[in-house]
Amino acid sequence: MKMIRIALLLALPGALTLSSCQQKVRDSTDGGNQDHVQHALASFLLDQAPENAVGVREARKNPTPGTKVVLSGKIMGNPNPLIKSRALLTLGDPTQIRSCDLIPGDECETPWDVCCADPDIVAASIATIQILDPGGRPLKSGLRGLGGLRELSSLVVEGEVAKGSTEKNFIVNATGIHVAMAEPTREDPSQP
Repeated sequence: MKMIRIALLLALPGALTLSSCQQKVRDSTDGGNQDHVQHALASFLLDQAPENAVGVREARKNPTPGTKVVLSGKIMGNPNPLIKSRALLTLGDPTQIRSCDLIPGDECETPWDVCCADPDIVAASIATIQILDPGGRPLKSGLRGLGGLRELSSLVVEGEVAKGSTEKNFIVNATGIHVAMAEPTREDPSQP
């Protein structure tokens, strides 16, 4: 029994070294994949805004999957409108809901959460925008920073209504995104 313990103790460092090497290979592979994903995301950026954009509220009137849409809005509508690990964002209709930074005297630290707006109006005025991988799932990379994109950025998105979309849960598979205006944040020194 003592010999088995000694053999296990001697084998343990080798196993740990092998495991560590395998992790490094996985990490370098993931880094290469991340570069590929970032390149794929950058290919969705549009230099010019697509024409005939409608607001999110208007686009929600026809939630038929496969319908081509061009919509405009701002990244807002909840406390986390940009998902960190997936190519997903919430686009709100600024003609229907107002971000807190536009309300005089409001000191909200997360003005994109539109906490002062009626929740029913917010729910009827937002869309989930996603960029899919070849398997039909949202790409495994966040959109923050892409073309200057961040909370409160104004966008024009072209795409098609996603399968499973309804009037209550409006989802668009983006084929192109134009960042019309990347909003400065309150922490931004260039903001007054």
